[in-house]
Amino acid sequence: MFGTCFNLANIEPSSNIYGPGNRFVIWLQGCTLACKGCWNTAMWPHKENELIERQKLFNQIMDAPGIVGVTFLGGEPLQQAENLLWLMKQLSEEGLDIMLYTGYEFAEIQLCSNKQGIFNFVDILISGRYQHSLRNTNLLWRGSENQKVNFLTAKYNETTVSECNQVEIYIGEFGELSILGYPEQELINALSKPGY
Repeated sequence: MFGTCFNLANIEPSSNIYGPGNRFVIWLQGCTLACKGCWNTAMWPHKENELIERQKLFNQIMDAPGIVGVTFLGGEPLQQAENLLWLMKQLSEEGLDIMLYTGYEFAEIQLCSNKQGIFNFVDILISGRYQHSLRNTNLLWRGSENQKVNFLTAKYNETTVSECNQVEIYIGEFGELSILGYPEQELINALSKPGY
């Protein structure tokens, strides 16, 4: 759709809640899965949001200090599969580990020829559509109980997972507030009050 450019929703160059260790986190714009109750609905449209040439994004990741890996979320990352596979290959060759969030089920990916290539590069795969009726904010890396953590390489395993809710709060240079993770509504309300 956008050639060799990614359509981005957001980037966080340093996070410790979207996978093991300090990670470069990328939210890709666009998702047709449209899970009921999704809190990233602004990331659903495939319209142009922020385009970045894939080589430029790779360079930006490699310039990030102290990261052990990269995490892709969305939106739906696998709806930009061609560029995603290209970037994953480059990152793997540089020794960075890769974690991928997708609403697709493991079996769906296996059956889709343009998506199967992720199995060559992804270390941790979070799979399955978000189900609001199964929402659980006390799960590590997942929003609902049906979603699965798949360890695809020997780099990580079940001992990496200790169920808990993780939230990161960033205060920007000009006082802007960013909340990452799965915050409880009470926290959002408290931080939205004047004085924060």
